[in-house]
Amino acid sequence: MTHLARFILTAGMASMLLLMASVPPVVAADDPALLAADRDLMAALRSGNATAAATLLDGDASWTDERGRTVGKAEAGKTLPKPAIADETGADVHRHEYGRVGVVRVDKGLMHTLRVWIKRGTDWRLLAYQEVRSLAAPPTATPGIAGECINPCREVPYTPKSDNERGVIAAYQALETSSHAGDASTWGKHVADEFVVVSSNSDRSLSKAQRLEGLRRATKNGVSPTRLVDAQMTDMDGVVVMRGHHTPDNGNPLRVTRVWVKRNNVWQSALSYQTAIAAAN
Repeated sequence: MTHLARFILTAGMASMLLLMASVPPVVAADDPALLAADRDLMAALRSGNATAAATLLDGDASWTDERGRTVGKAEAGKTLPKPAIADETGADVHRHEYGRVGVVRVDKGLMHTLRVWIKRGTDWRLLAYQEVRSLAAPPTATPGIAGECINPCREVPYTPKSDNERGVIAAYQALETSSHAGDASTWGKHVADEFVVVSSNSDRSLSKAQRLEGLRRATKNGVSPTRLVDAQMTDMDGVVVMRGHHTPDNGNPLRVTRVWVKRNNVWQSALSYQTAIAAAN
């Protein structure tokens, strides 16, 4: 083999390795134990078996219904909530696995449910269940036009407890700051390719591409982010589940669940589920 051929082969291999390093990992959920836990939970909910359902809930589990009412494991175990989509026949089901975090998203008509599972030892436990009902028609009110953004752009009422949490808070603030500024390029860097946002204040789910297009079309330098009231982080080694309570400039407060994944040393949001709180919790 000539020196030129060796050089071309070496350069080609280096380029291939660089390309492989930049490709997000495959995230299709195929862990049989995760799939079984999710099936068992839905079966327990359909049959009203609170005892069976409770054994599958994590100690830090939260359950948010379509009206934004949120309860923890203790209350959910006493009075088993009824899922908005009890029969998932014909529904669009999306499953993703991020190491020790599993995500199941279900869409059926106007209803959307999110189930976030975490792996404790060898067992999968449900950490977050959330329902969102889409609007039946496009919203008549538009998002608030960007004014000064202090919370969450410059400060948030949460103290990180680990390096991962610090990284997520920095990424979250960068994401909200870029949204406020109408900076689609920076916003896109902190959002995973499979990203989806599902909100009670919208008539449809939005993908990364759709959200980017909307951000590019936004006038007057972007939109106003919702203020963070409080947050709870669950750090699962390179994946962080963030559950928060937010207040927008207009409309009802929101319960928001996000899953953050670290890819190529950058924290990215894989999803954002936003449920408007219609009644006091």
